[in-house]
Amino acid sequence: MAGVTGLTASLAGCTGGENGTDVDGADELADEVPEIHLVAPTAGANPFRNELASAIEENWEEIGFEVNLENLQFNAHVDTVVVEQDYDASLLGWGGTPERIDPHTFIYDMHHSDNTQQGGRNTPGWEHDEYDELAELQVTQPDREERQQTVYDAQEIIAENQPRTYIANEGGYHPYASARVENVDPTLGEGLNSFWNMISATPIDDDDTVRFGYPSEIISLNPMQDLATPDRQFVRLIYDQLFRIGRDGIPEPWLVTGEPEIEDGGMTYTVELRDDLTFHDGEDLTVDDVEFTYELYADSPTYGGLVEVIDEVDTAGNEITFHLEEEFAPFTANVLGQVYIFPEHVWGDVEPEELTDFEDENWTGSGPFQFRDWERQAELQLEAFDDHFETPNADQFIRIPGEDTSQLVNDLEAGQIDMVGAVPQPTAVDRARDDDDLDLAEFNAVGYAMIEYNTRREPFDDVAVRRALSYGVPKEEYVEFIRDGMGTVTHTTISEHNEFWHNPDVEEFTEDLDAAREELADAGYGWDDDNRLHYGAE
Repeated sequence: MAGVTGLTASLAGCTGGENGTDVDGADELADEVPEIHLVAPTAGANPFRNELASAIEENWEEIGFEVNLENLQFNAHVDTVVVEQDYDASLLGWGGTPERIDPHTFIYDMHHSDNTQQGGRNTPGWEHDEYDELAELQVTQPDREERQQTVYDAQEIIAENQPRTYIANEGGYHPYASARVENVDPTLGEGLNSFWNMISATPIDDDDTVRFGYPSEIISLNPMQDLATPDRQFVRLIYDQLFRIGRDGIPEPWLVTGEPEIEDGGMTYTVELRDDLTFHDGEDLTVDDVEFTYELYADSPTYGGLVEVIDEVDTAGNEITFHLEEEFAPFTANVLGQVYIFPEHVWGDVEPEELTDFEDENWTGSGPFQFRDWERQAELQLEAFDDHFETPNADQFIRIPGEDTSQLVNDLEAGQIDMVGAVPQPTAVDRARDDDDLDLAEFNAVGYAMIEYNTRREPFDDVAVRRALSYGVPKEEYVEFIRDGMGTVTHTTISEHNEFWHNPDVEEFTEDLDAAREELADAGYGWDDDNRLHYGAE
């Protein structure tokens, strides 16, 4: 039964009024359901989602909600939803970087109730005790098939409760100048934004520079901030991890010589550090820096949870041993593969409360590219670190923010940039396909577009409202018409392209406004003569 915040009894007939539906709602009505503030991207930030937002607004109003649609630029959108969590509903995307092929990020980080704080990844603030138990269980299951079943069960609960409406895995095409750059390497989930592409891309002319366009500015290069995906994709060029997530989504040794030695029933992991490592300023990277880094992460207000499973770190010679407090199945991928290694001589005096605001003027890491210059709103310049064991093919890699994807495609055609890390509109895709100097890198997506509902607020704390709103999202229209067939419709948090972990049998929500009304009527809501939704007075 829907809640009541003050009885204002009135009579209503059928739910649809002029819409002609036969669904009956509550006969006696109380207050009108509050207006929905829907936050969505501007057309410049993401033309596809911008168009989808208008279609959602229209559908939600048709089923009785009053909707205030606000379009924001990317950085302001992230601040509002992720940092401040000051929203009702939000149409945003979640990047499918290779680090997220293991299901832990999607199952635990994004949906467990421990992560509802500001900056946490459970931005809807959703809490569900049975779900939390599954999210905690899956990290303790070393048997892949057992863990798969737990992940499947978790996806079913998410689908039933709809804290988010998962809309589409937004694969597609990234255009690039095949006449100016070769050896492009698009990967699952990221296309040309992948780490492997950025170190593989090779200039054909004598310029030795690759210019990469993206329709948003970088917010920060500080790895201790809760980075947006576009920021993380460049931070990981500057900073190394002990393991990198490979092209196939499997963690592979990077700063270490081989796979971890796992002992004590999965409670101890030992790795050996390479002996040819240096930071960009010429200082050696040693096991002391690794030990320092993990202690630094433990003190981090943003990423402390990433290493909380570690009880103790020991070093001997070039070996580093991690003693865990409890078994943690995705330890290699989700800890060793995600913790950036910091130089102790740069970060050693930074207090925990200062970590997220710290500004290293040189952004000293050990990665294959090193920081050169950053002119905000203009370009970020990186240059190859020649002492790295995996030297990039380009001497310089320059990231150029564009006002929107359309402008970036124009710049690509004009020879001002060499690659675009965003999917253009269909007409621009066709232009690139017909241009002898350009080509298209096709990729499938692990991330997705989604609607998030702030369950801390009425009426989004009511699962019936969330389910009804989900029926108002035109997923098929989005993929087939707005995106011209690029991408795949999804109903769950794990992409069908992440085949092993994807549950294909979850409850599905496709566009069905009658089903939306039935959800609301069954939960005790009703409609007035103007088709506005009210709480029931009963």
